[in-house]
Amino acid sequence: MSRSVQLRILRAGWCQHLACMADRGGRLAPAQFPALCGLIRHPEHGWILYDTGYAEHFFHATRQLPERLYRSAVPVQLPAAQQLSAQLHALGLSVADIRYVIISHFHADHIAGLRDFSNARFIALEADYRHLEGLRGQRWRATLGGHLPGLLPEDFSARLQLADASARCTLPGWMAPFEHGLDLFGDASLIGVPLPGHSTGQLGLFIPDAQGRPAFLVADACWSAPACRAGRLPAAPALWFASAERRQYTRTYHALGQLLCREPALAVLPSHCTQAWEAFINER
Repeated sequence: MSRSVQLRILRAGWCQHLACMADRGGRLAPAQFPALCGLIRHPEHGWILYDTGYAEHFFHATRQLPERLYRSAVPVQLPAAQQLSAQLHALGLSVADIRYVIISHFHADHIAGLRDFSNARFIALEADYRHLEGLRGQRWRATLGGHLPGLLPEDFSARLQLADASARCTLPGWMAPFEHGLDLFGDASLIGVPLPGHSTGQLGLFIPDAQGRPAFLVADACWSAPACRAGRLPAAPALWFASAERRQYTRTYHALGQLLCREPALAVLPSHCTQAWEAFINER
């Protein structure tokens, strides 16, 4: 069986913040940051999502304080046409067709749609899931960290498959300084790559053959591919709020920057970078 998978990038809403938050060399002006998801067709396991972006559940979960502060700090827009259910329908699919959701990490802008996928199993790193579970009942602490535990389906733990249990594998030499990954389906088609720093356990996804080209979905390891390539970190306030461990975040960020500079044939896709998203679409 061919290990080639199909990859399509979907935009599930967006939030607004200052451009300089993602790139300290950017403008002091409002900018849109899309919530991007990867829709993957696996030759054996069918339809898979990498993250879900925003969904209506986000607005329900942020109706009251303190959670409403999240929505106020980063105003979110979710046009009807950008809801994942509508986009899947336009592609001839339904939410019931999604068999797995690979979760990069548990910030609300990456998991807001999990409740819509009642047939799916979930794949995530254990450390990040345990961290989120530890925030239940601590609403202020959770909100300030960008977490909304109520977004998880009630049966989440029963459907969770820990990425940590997958076989460890060696990445191609040209992926250095990233050396090892987790073979999520045991066929080397979808490789989970830990990207520490932004959250307690962030999971990137390396696809060796996405319709003839390698792709690396890196979630929030960086917010702007051009800034990361140039070695410009996010603004200091963004680093303070958006890195669980700043030294690890910086190491991961600069490692990704090396890869961006050295391997232009690799599609590096951060979750909130419009430029990377548009470049990938235009090259298909």
